[in-house]
Amino acid sequence: NFVRLAAAETSGTMARDKEDELKLEAGIRMAVDKGVLKADVDPGPYQTIDVLGKSVEEVVREITRSLPKGGCVLVLVGLSGTGKGTTVARLAELLPDSTTWSNGNVFRSLT
Repeated sequence: NFVRLAAAETSGTMARDKEDELKLEAGIRMAVDKGVLKADVDPGPYQTIDVLGKSVEEVVREITRSLPKGGCVLVLVGLSGTGKGTTVARLAELLPDSTTWSNGNVFRSLT
């Protein structure tokens, strides 16, 4: 019945969220260990990039223009199908010393 289905779906979603949390924590720890991220960093404000109608190259140009010298952690947030994975793949090509990890369909991170 619907109640059982809803409970099963909720349980699965919560398990995936916990897995994503652990992966993100490991990725941040890796960035700290590599010296890319300070342990007590203040992430500062989000920068919003409107991707509607833009090519991956346009989005990547907009992102790379604002990257600080010396490395950083970049978190891409967006709905499924908005190009996060494609953008991360292109950024990884342009930034050969980068490390990437993926946390489900919610966001992609690049350090």
